[in-house]
Formats: sequence, structure tokens, C-alpha cells
Amino acid sequence: VAVDYLNKRNAQEVYVYLAYAIGHPAPVQATVIIDGNAEEVQGYDLSPTGIIDLLELKSPRYKQTAEWGHFGNGFNWG
Repeated sequence: VAVDYLNKRNAQEVYVYLAYAIGHPAPVQATVIIDGNAEEVQGYDLSPTGIIDLLELKSPRYKQTAEWGHFGNGFNWG
């Protein structure tokens, strides 16, 4: 999410704050701070299921991750 905001807004600095509560299907807080200005995160499914789907967490690639690391190398989160 932060990298998307960096690219879309041509920002210098981005922080994303998410807060979850047991029993709530979506975050109770989803805030992005772009170059010092806060706004609500929009356009992303930040539910646990949405994050699992986005990052393809149900299709683990243990061997590839162990060989080359967690970032870059074609992973959705890097």
C-alpha cells in the first residue's frame, strides 16, 4: 500500500497505519500519511481475507523464499 502511494502521488515519504479489532472484518483504522498529510486509505481490501488474497499467502513458495530472500524476486509484497 505504501509503495503504491509513493508511486501514485510521487511522494517522498509515506506511512500507513492499520489497526484491527477482534470480530471486525475490516480495519478499525486505515490511515496513510503522505509527506506529512494524513488521509484515509481508500481503494484497497484491507480485510484479513483481502490481504491473504493480495499477497497470495495461501500459495507459499518456501524454496524460492529460502533461496533468494523475502523481497523482490517476483513476490507480491516486495
